[in-house]
Amino acid sequence: MINYELNEKDKKLQMEAAAFCAKEIAPRAKMLDEATQAKKGELVKENLKKLSQAGILGVSLGSDKVDMVSHYVASEELAKACASTFLSARSSIFLCGASLNLFGTKEQKEKYLPGLKSATIVGGLAYSEEAAGSDLAGIATAAKKDGDAWVLNGTKDIVVNAPIADVLLVLAYTDKDAGLAKGMSLFIVEKGAKGLIIGEPLDTMGVKGAPIASVKLDKCVAKEIVGGVAGNGYAQVSRILDMGKIGVAAMCVGIGVACMERATLHAKSRRAFGKAIGSYQEVGFKLADMFTNNDVGRLLALRAAWAMNTGEAEAEIIASCAKLFAGEGVTRIANLAMQVFAGHGYIKGTDIERLYRDARFGEICEGTTEIQRVLIAKKELDKFLPA
Repeated sequence: MINYELNEKDKKLQMEAAAFCAKEIAPRAKMLDEATQAKKGELVKENLKKLSQAGILGVSLGSDKVDMVSHYVASEELAKACASTFLSARSSIFLCGASLNLFGTKEQKEKYLPGLKSATIVGGLAYSEEAAGSDLAGIATAAKKDGDAWVLNGTKDIVVNAPIADVLLVLAYTDKDAGLAKGMSLFIVEKGAKGLIIGEPLDTMGVKGAPIASVKLDKCVAKEIVGGVAGNGYAQVSRILDMGKIGVAAMCVGIGVACMERATLHAKSRRAFGKAIGSYQEVGFKLADMFTNNDVGRLLALRAAWAMNTGEAEAEIIASCAKLFAGEGVTRIANLAMQVFAGHGYIKGTDIERLYRDARFGEICEGTTEIQRVLIAKKELDKFLPA
């Protein structure tokens, strides 16, 4: 029997997260979007602490596991309120925190997870590089053993939370000759480490409130390796990014719902030729398409989350499908919402203008839609290879 209902725990989480984010996070979204680079970090840290105090930050982290359904539920509500805050929270508690939760040693978990959950420390994951993109094999960052320490050299670009991070997980080659499977390791690098250089904050088109910068490692001394054993970095990062597709899908649906709700209210209140514009079929159809894209995106993402939780064999591919559909879907939704608002939505500083910019990130975040299609097609073609 197929049950599409959330369990009571997740229904409660959804209601509480929706109410809290609407009251405490959404009113700060415009402020964060327009803040100076210096102010962004301060505002984001305040939001993370608010989420922690409300019991929303880190709600999906359990003992040696991550509940991806709870992760999706909380993520959609947060992204609906403020996509920038979502990205920062996700980088800290999921990309960094969940990596430690799943792969870290007992001592590493005890040292970092309480602070990440309470937002007294902020984390991030530095894996991508300008010349490599989604091709992890193409990264150039390398680590060499120097006595008891590891020394890293390389540059990571577009690292969310880099300007405010207290701890970064950094992917580097420890033995390139060993190849992807055994040649990479994930290192813990703390703020203030020798040789750690954080670049100037980047000014992005959308999700402008998320603190983002490049990270240079110039003979940087790493604290230790995640899990304590070298050679597992590729598997660890690949796993967290596969799971992370569900969070990106949640971000897209959250932004899409925000677009739809604002467009619907506008369609009810805005009048033209003697009646509300929502009564015209041309506008009504747009609202219907928005609802359909959001609802299907949510169903597909929750299907992927359930598959991850239960260890289904095709969970990673379903997650790619969810990310692909939701990523392209939110771009369509934002475009439709802009059309409903017409010139009033095109004015700088309006909610729709901000959401329109935020939405575009869904198709390129952590594996473009083209990459997702490659992964899905390869999996499908592999089924028909000769025995």
